[in-house]
Amino acid sequence: MCLLLFFLLYGKIFFFFYLYLLFNMLLMRKIIPIILAVVLIATSCHKVLDPEISVDPYAVTCDYNGCTFDVNVYCNVDWTADCDTLGITISPTSGKKNGSIKISVPATKSKSTQVARITFTAKGEERSKLAKTVVTIGSYPFIGVDIEQLNIAAEGGGTQFLLTANREWSATCSNPAFTFSPETGGVNDNIRVTADANQTGSPRECIITFKLKEYPDKTAQIKIVQTSL
Repeated sequence: MCLLLFFLLYGKIFFFFYLYLLFNMLLMRKIIPIILAVVLIATSCHKVLDPEISVDPYAVTCDYNGCTFDVNVYCNVDWTADCDTLGITISPTSGKKNGSIKISVPATKSKSTQVARITFTAKGEERSKLAKTVVTIGSYPFIGVDIEQLNIAAEGGGTQFLLTANREWSATCSNPAFTFSPETGGVNDNIRVTADANQTGSPRECIITFKLKEYPDKTAQIKIVQTSL
């Protein structure tokens, strides 16, 4: 009697438990393919975003006094900016999508033209893309000679020296008894000075003055001395 009651009572429990397990197994067989399908759809729908970037302006010219200017950045992802030349400041150095930065170029004492490159890097998921702004910095105006004084023999003759300049220049001489060539130029040049025999009975001299055409305050001088027969 007790055994019969045990099977009647617990048999129903086992039966419903078995139905519960069977239901869950059937449910999982439906859910798992659905989950897999959702994952596959989500994966297949994801597209890799290729970075695109451009800047304006892409070329700037500054003189030796320096300059400050803005660069507009057109981008579809995050980007960074850096410069290959010390002293030039960038603010800000990074951004998100479209934006702008301020570039400050300091004054220079360099006697030659400099070129600085500001590189913008668009960071994509799989690759990066670059854009550049090139800054040309003008040279500091300079003119000079390699010696302070030269001599020409009393019998006449010539001498020469090197003029160093990075701008167009012109020259004058204080004494017409001396001639020199060339009288104008664009950059460095060898200057030749000549004079006839000095029969005046006393030494004579001339001061040759060189002056930059665009910057008349930038000058250089040399003294030419000739003894007398």
